[in-house]
Amino acid sequence: MPLSDIGMIIADTPRSKTYVQALVQNKLVPNLVLIMKSELNDMLPGQTADGIADSVHVIPDQFSKVGFVFKPSEALEDTLTQSGIPFQYVPSVDINSDEVIFAIQERSETVFIYSGFGGAILRNKILSIDKKFLHIHGGYLPDYKGSTTNYYSLINENECGASSIFMEEEIDSGPILIRRRFSPPEDRREIDYIYDSIFRAKVLVETIQKFSIDGRWHFEVPNNSGGETYFIIHPVLKHIAILSNT
Repeated sequence: MPLSDIGMIIADTPRSKTYVQALVQNKLVPNLVLIMKSELNDMLPGQTADGIADSVHVIPDQFSKVGFVFKPSEALEDTLTQSGIPFQYVPSVDINSDEVIFAIQERSETVFIYSGFGGAILRNKILSIDKKFLHIHGGYLPDYKGSTTNYYSLINENECGASSIFMEEEIDSGPILIRRRFSPPEDRREIDYIYDSIFRAKVLVETIQKFSIDGRWHFEVPNNSGGETYFIIHPVLKHIAILSNT
């Protein structure tokens, strides 16, 4: 059954594909999916060229721990169509654009799962409309805020993390619904486009499952303060995180 109060606003990226597949396989169907699309079909941050994701070899044992199987070769449109999930395209790749804001405001859903292009930040204009935006951050909050945080947590603690929050204007500082730690994959080269998305999707599924029980949002950490904000990791440090086994 569709979750009538929940929609999605997403870009066609491996992360969004993972989210949709995870929700569908767990019978947690959003009421509508809005897809931000470039009319020029340009490659944008977070997207991959055709075939890149298909070449990645994912360790089967990892799947048993997350409750779904990610199929990299399955197109986003195909998953939505086969699952009977209504979807619409929004002619903009900017989450803060008037086109996106208008499309969201026209909808009855009050909560939108957000999965945009890499590096996008929701500004005050869209955050001030009468909707909530559920975001799954790729890091254990509040300890690791900002960008590429799982590489920093690998260096510091040999762990990855993911946390669900309702977005606020200050980056990664909304109240935390669920946060989880994950053991790193055996092949850390696959973190960016595969495992980071899988870890986030696991937290997304658990968050929506809890909501579906009684129609209420449950917060593990209402006050998401403190922690450290990180910036895009330097390639040398990223290389160290990938090669490190301890």
